[in-house]
Amino acid sequence: MPIYEYICEKCGNVFETIVTSSSSSDVIVCKKCGSSDVKKKMSSFSCGGSSKSTPLGGGLSSCSPRGGFS
Repeated sequence: MPIYEYICEKCGNVFETIVTSSSSSDVIVCKKCGSSDVKKKMSSFSCGGSSKSTPLGGGLSSCSPRGGFS
């Protein structure tokens, strides 16, 4: 299930919501002020991995579009 990040146009609150296929048509409301005037933010992501070495000598590493861990 994806987690989407939203920003409220009324109060500026940033919040996350888990969106399931059954709730994808539901109206998203701000968790702080209750306004439905919210916009989906473009979020970054990261992924984790193991630091163990592989047989080829390379280690698995974490990744991030912002150049996170390596």
